[in-house]
Amino acid sequence: MIDRRIAACILLVLTMSWTAPSHADVTSEENERLLRGEVITQIVPEKGPGGRLMAVIDIPAPPSVVWKVMLDCDRAPEYVPGLDACRIIEASEDGTSDQREHRLHWISFLPSLTLRFRSDYVTEQEIRIKRVSGDLKDMQGTWTFESLDDGRATRLHYDFRIVPSTLLPAGLVRRGLVRDTPKVLKAVRTEVARVAAL
Repeated sequence: MIDRRIAACILLVLTMSWTAPSHADVTSEENERLLRGEVITQIVPEKGPGGRLMAVIDIPAPPSVVWKVMLDCDRAPEYVPGLDACRIIEASEDGTSDQREHRLHWISFLPSLTLRFRSDYVTEQEIRIKRVSGDLKDMQGTWTFESLDDGRATRLHYDFRIVPSTLLPAGLVRRGLVRDTPKVLKAVRTEVARVAAL
């Protein structure tokens, strides 16, 4: 049940000190796995609480469609595991940043988790997120959009770090990230396919 909270936070969700892996960082074996539709995940060794994970998925749609899905706050609760609500608190006039609030359902007998975070955007290239306030001690991440197949497909890279406010073993957090990140990224790919077909 702990992992549902971690999974929902992964798409916050929708950093500042690292970048996601580039195409050159994907081995030939990993590339073959990506072409078969798998999600590649790797825990980044760090000391201290929480965990940091890097992940990659191939999506058979242009970056513009993936971008549209990633920024759609209204639809996010319909397909993101554990996300009960998403709302934009404020947004810059030029569209390069906003602050969002997510309400997440973690354990059935506990109240929902609330998290506010800032997103900075480079259109169809990168989303950087960083915790502003809420029920996590720390959360930051980067989504990087890599165009493939002459712009007909996207390799979506994710670099994510989370530190819960409660004292949870780091190993538990990291195992949850490895187990649940693929579910979230596959949910994004499924939603992108739905939007692309409209």
